[in-house]
Parts: sequence; structure tokens; C-alpha cells
Amino acid sequence: MKIIMFLMIIFSINFIFMKHPLSMGMILLMQTMFSCMICSFYLSCYLFSYILFLIFIGGMLILFMYMSSIASNEKFFFSTKLMMLNLLSMSLIGLFNMVDLKTLNTSNNIFTHMTYNMKMYIIPSGMMTLILTVYLLFVLIIVINILTVNMLTLRSSI
Repeated sequence: MKIIMFLMIIFSINFIFMKHPLSMGMILLMQTMFSCMICSFYLSCYLFSYILFLIFIGGMLILFMYMSSIASNEKFFFSTKLMMLNLLSMSLIGLFNMVDLKTLNTSNNIFTHMTYNMKMYIIPSGMMTLILTVYLLFVLIIVINILTVNMLTLRSSI
């Protein structure tokens, strides 16, 4: 857990030094994966983190499409300062791995939290979860049909 949070800090610092939009998108994607992993660890329920990840990925796909149409021929350069910063941070992560992490052991608490999360799937609220899932699928199909009717490019002259 501590290593994932440290990696998120490193990616946040790397995001400041990035100049190419696609590399910024890659770092944002990594941040999304790590934040969803932390969310699933703390809540001990993968469903919320999975939905959060899908929402973030949908937004990232829109940003990727927009940025790839704008900056399609832009050159991609590696910064030596950024590489040195990453090398230093990876060595610090290696040092954190050597530290005894017995204080962060939460395996005993996982089974007590599982009973709280199962309330979402029992009879009274299980139907509401199913209705919400069908509604989200219905909205997704409607949005796809609305977008395919126009069939316009992203940078249209109209």
C-alpha cells in the first residue's frame, strides 16, 4: 500500500515535467490504475473501484482521441532529468521494500469488512443494484446510437 502511494506521488511529479499530450495521458492512466487499486484495498470491494476505473478509462479514451488528432505529428523526446528522477525514485521504492511492513497487515480486518459489503447484494438492495446496472447499459447504448448518427470527424469544418 505504501509503495503504491509512493508510486502515485512519483507519477504526479513526472506529470509536471511531461510536455507531450500522449505521455501525459499515459501517466494519467497509471494514476487511474493505482487510485483504483488503493480504493479496492481500502473498501475491500472491487465493484466500486471497477466502476471508477471504467469511468476514468472512458474519459481517457476521449482525451486520447482528441489529443491524437491535434498532436499527431509531434515528436516525442525523453528528458534526462526525468530519467534520473525516475531512477532515484525506483531506488527509494527498493529501500521501502526492505523495511518491515508488519504494521500495515490488514488481513484480519478483511473478513469483518466483507459482511458490510455483502449488504449491497442481498434481496432488498440487490434488485436496486441490478436495476442500476441495466440502466447504465441502456444509457451506454443510447449514447453510442447518438454518436453514430452524426458520423462526423473530430475536427470537422462545419
